[in-house]
This record gives sequence, C-alpha cells and structure tokens, in this order.
Amino acid sequence: MACPTTADRHIRAGLMALAPARPGQHDTGMDTRDLAALLDATWFAADLPPGARDRLAALGELVDLPEGAAVLREGERCNTLGVVISGRIALRMHLPGGEDRSILTVHRGDVFGWSAVLPNAAATASAIAVIPTTAVIFEGERLTAALALDCELAAAIYQRLLVSASRRLTATRVQLLDLYRPGNQPW
Repeated sequence: MACPTTADRHIRAGLMALAPARPGQHDTGMDTRDLAALLDATWFAADLPPGARDRLAALGELVDLPEGAAVLREGERCNTLGVVISGRIALRMHLPGGEDRSILTVHRGDVFGWSAVLPNAAATASAIAVIPTTAVIFEGERLTAALALDCELAAAIYQRLLVSASRRLTATRVQLLDLYRPGNQPW
C-alpha cells in the first residue's frame, strides 16, 4: 500500500466522505467518543494515538450478538473485521465428515475477521458467538478505503493485526504441543 502524498486536509476530506451519515453517531445511536472509549479499553486499540482511535471509531458499529450468531462463515467472503468488547467468539473450522470444531475462542479485545483487510479474501473459519457478545464491527471495504487514505491509521492497525496473527500462531502452537506431548498419542 502506498501512502498518499496529498495534504492532510485531503485525507480528512476523504475520511469525512466515509464517515457515518450523522457525524459523531452510529446507526445504533452510539456517539463516536463512546465507541472510541470502548475500543480504548481493549488491547487492540489501547495505544492508538487519540486521533487515529477516533477515526477508527468513526468507522465502526457496536453490535450485540446473541449466543449462536454467526458473524462470519468459513469459505464465504470475509467482509467484516471485529473487535470483541465483551463475550466470546469461537472460531470454528469444518472438518471432513460434517463436524465443525472450535480451533480458538477470542475474548475481550481480540480481533476476528482480520482477512477483511485483504482483497477478496475468504473467511478461513466461521466466527460464532458462544455467549451473548458485544463487538465493534468494521465493514471491510470501508475500513480498507480509510486505511488507504490514512497512513497513520493504517500503520497502527496493520501492526495490531500482525500482533493478533502472532498471538493466534502462538495459541495454535501451544495447542499442538499439548496434543503431541509425551504420553498423549492422538492416533
């Protein structure tokens, strides 16, 4: 991704075009400042520069997901990135024979659907609320358009997505070590 060379006022103008119809408000009626405060309470957004956090919050929508709600479906286009505010989201993969298996559960502050920032990416797992869950949801195309215009926000978000991917890989490695520890023969 190339950073734009236009002046900051052009960046702000582009972001304003992406902003919600009612400045400072989301469709749910939540003020952008309140959404920014919720994001700030998560590891994902806690250290964002205040301006970048506010611009990110302006792109998000707070949603309540009932138990069993599917946010993403494995194999379908991944067009939603989310940050868990409360509750838990299970990431489930379909196994041969028709069974779905939870491979990881994400909690407060964790990200799901990070493939939404990749062009035409398919979800590699389904994301299912295992208990009533509140999350900040970002529509993928809108988020990537904002990241293309705002280098400060892009640098911060992509870095955090890499941290999220690293945390997932570490969790997977721990699961594999547990599965293949001496005395535990899965075959």
